[in-house]
Amino acid sequence: MPSSSGRSLIPTRFTQRRSETYRGWWVVGAVTLVAFSQVAFFNPVLGVFIGPLQEDFGWSRTEIGVALSIGTLCGAVLAPLIGSRIDRHGARAFLTVAVLLIGICLLLLSAVQEIWQFYVLFSIGRAVVIGLTNLAITVVIANWFIRNRGRATGVTLVGVRGAGVLMPLIVLLFLSLADWRAAFLALGVLVLVLGVVPPWLFVRRRPEDLGLRPDGDPAPLPPADGGAVPDSADADPRWSVRQAVHTRAFWLLLFGTSQIFLVGGAVNLSIVPHLQDNGLGQTTAITVITVWAAMGVVGGIFGGELRQRLPVRAALPASMVVIAIAIGWLVLIENAWMAYLFAIWHGLAFGAMLPLTQVIFPDYFGRWSVGAIRGAMAPVQFGFNAAGPVLAGVVFDSRGSYDLAFLAFVGAYLLAAVLIAFAKPPRHPGAPPPPATRTPR
Repeated sequence: MPSSSGRSLIPTRFTQRRSETYRGWWVVGAVTLVAFSQVAFFNPVLGVFIGPLQEDFGWSRTEIGVALSIGTLCGAVLAPLIGSRIDRHGARAFLTVAVLLIGICLLLLSAVQEIWQFYVLFSIGRAVVIGLTNLAITVVIANWFIRNRGRATGVTLVGVRGAGVLMPLIVLLFLSLADWRAAFLALGVLVLVLGVVPPWLFVRRRPEDLGLRPDGDPAPLPPADGGAVPDSADADPRWSVRQAVHTRAFWLLLFGTSQIFLVGGAVNLSIVPHLQDNGLGQTTAITVITVWAAMGVVGGIFGGELRQRLPVRAALPASMVVIAIAIGWLVLIENAWMAYLFAIWHGLAFGAMLPLTQVIFPDYFGRWSVGAIRGAMAPVQFGFNAAGPVLAGVVFDSRGSYDLAFLAFVGAYLLAAVLIAFAKPPRHPGAPPPPATRTPR
């Protein structure tokens, strides 16, 4: 806990010394557990509950998907209000309270009897994930890392994909031993045990608050002429929201990533029921989604490392093209081997894409206002995200299949790849103009 002077009272072994691990990696570990916890309100986990909820209550897939959309829209409203506050005050308290709310909502979901109760509880949990934890994790990593931002984000995404492996299996286990109510209870207890304490212990706003520098870099030596020592902002210009929205890159990234939000939410929710509709049993379908999530762990690490070696402007569109082709393959699945091939193929590519979508905003606009900038984008991005599951559900309810929706999503991903590829990183208004080049005679 911090003292009144703002210094950390965490034991000395967790503070930065030249011979020790950079404190930022302890921060990464804490937010990785938060990332793990938030997956309880991600689409693939809800997808596993669709069948049991339909059996018990007779709710349609569109009705169940509406809960996801309501929560996503509420998160879209929350994010702009919270983003600048996370920039200003840090994410420690926000993340601790957020995980507590997520766990409580899961426990209460085990007792729902009416669809309005399901809507209220699921929407609160989903809104906290969309509008708070997702945003805060990005801000934390962006502030503690610049050079190793991709690698740190890739590690954090291990929590997301690892939960994608474990949580469907936990749900399946409790469905076989008891019922869906016990499964919600189990997820709630797991989240409260793993996710509440670590952010309170380890997360701090920025390394500079503890006398450190991003990536654990040593302080630079003073210039020979006796001038001021450059600070951490030198390699990371201070963009404001107002400055960012006046760039072409902001709008290309906004509408490019919005396609990702549209498609990702719908496809990830629909994988398990789509496979069951195509003749695979529940156990096989959940095993496929588990393999898919496990491949996402590998893909997440690969995507983080890819950012260390390639411009994100090139790496992200490439991953999206691979995902688009995989969604086309999803339409063709007729048996288990085709489903497992999809799980490996799409899982690796989707996992690689996730850290790239997280780092692209601080890479383009710096770390100092990334919460506010992401918050300004949130209403559009999560508006698309909310529309995805409803669109897929309406297509299914009217045609008895997701195929038409999936084919439209292929086109959306290809459009997004083009938009992001054309998003040239902007020059900060305060940066000196590039040197003039002399035309050879």
